[in-house]
Amino acid sequence: MLNYDISRLKYKVQFGTIQSVENDNTGDYSQQFVPQVTCWCGKYTQTQTQQYTLMGNDQQDLITIAIRHNSAVKESLVAKLDGVQYNVAAVNSDDQLNAFDTVTLKKISKP
Repeated sequence: MLNYDISRLKYKVQFGTIQSVENDNTGDYSQQFVPQVTCWCGKYTQTQTQQYTLMGNDQQDLITIAIRHNSAVKESLVAKLDGVQYNVAAVNSDDQLNAFDTVTLKKISKP
C-alpha cells in the first residue's frame, strides 16, 4: 500500500509475545506482555461494506492499522495499542520502497 499519508502515523503500537515473567519481590511467575518491536501506526478506516461484512461474520473486535513496512511484524505476535492487547490476525505486507503494511488486529477478550 503506497498511498497512505505519513502524518496519520500518530499512534504507538508494540508487537511482542506473552511470556511468564518472574516477580522480583515475590518470586511468583505471571503471564505478561513482553514487547519486541515498537513502531508508529495509523488507524486504517474500512468502507461501510467491509464493516457490514465483519458484523455479519461476528468480527466486530477487529481493527486495521497501517505501519511502515517491517518484516519483524508477524501473525504469531501480540500487539498492544492504547493499552489494549490484540492478536495479530493478518499482515498484508508490501516491501516496496516507502511502502506501508496493513495489520489486522483482533481484540483479546478477557475471561
